Amino acid sequence: MRFKGLDLNLIVALDALLSTRSVSRAAEITCISQPAMSAALARLRDYFNDPLLIFKPGSAMLSPLGENLREPVAEVLVYISDKLVSTGSFEPESSTREFRILAADTVILGLLAGGLRRLDPLAPSLRFSLSTPSTGILEKLDSGQIDLLVVPEQVATPSHPSELLVEEQHAVIACAKSFESDTLSVEDYFAADHVEVFIGQKSYLASVPGDTSEKRRIAVKVDQFALVPFFISDTRRLATVPGMTAELYSNSKNLKYFKPPFAISPVRLVMQWHSRSQADAGLTWLRRELRSGVGVDRAHKRHLYRLLNQSI
Repeated sequence: MRFKGLDLNLIVALDALLSTRSVSRAAEITCISQPAMSAALARLRDYFNDPLLIFKPGSAMLSPLGENLREPVAEVLVYISDKLVSTGSFEPESSTREFRILAADTVILGLLAGGLRRLDPLAPSLRFSLSTPSTGILEKLDSGQIDLLVVPEQVATPSHPSELLVEEQHAVIACAKSFESDTLSVEDYFAADHVEVFIGQKSYLASVPGDTSEKRRIAVKVDQFALVPFFISDTRRLATVPGMTAELYSNSKNLKYFKPPFAISPVRLVMQWHSRSQADAGLTWLRRELRSGVGVDRAHKRHLYRLLNQSI
């Protein structure tokens, strides 16, 4: 079917090519062969009289026209998905779909593992691919490599929909041998070196009141929460982590836990998905089940966390 000379079947291929900047990945997410995607790119180049995608050794970039087309093409497909195409149905009891989820290591351990485990009786044939953040998190969402992100709100992008999964207060962890006092002062907090987790290029910690590079020195940057205790033990460093993470560390006798000596904005973990998946019945079902599961988990773990705070 053509509209003003353009084969409308090529719109999906164009969106995939512009978002992934890769013929092979575009072919993968649209479920066609790589030669077929290469042929689609050739036809698109002929129609627009433009290269659209410029390949260089080890990388690819969009032409100026390709860059200008990227957002409007994506918006067209979102509109078609929301307004014209039936969302269909999702039958979890018989689906063999694989959901690809990206989240921090402690989020997987503390939240998602239990929630996904509870889905097994409801959807015994579903499959899950879980990965932890590295570089290019949002690019993976744009390219279709990831179905769902679970990240701090400040890491998410305003370009795609998201919803709150859980909100966590913070705890400060320290080496028990290095900090004998049962309380932590503001002065002690800012005098210490800090270990901090960075997700991509952004710290997961949204803000620390009065924090400046002169006041708080980040001595160690890591990309996994599970690494934090190894850089706290036998040092006078501190780490400010979500309560959920503190719970996972609570078996370590070498660590000590403090309430932050001032109010810190809670970390808000959100689920984020691509705009083109807004009408995806399967992803909608998964998000609903994860929200429900988190509510059950947190009701129990908040009790454990209260006991932890009582010992601080």
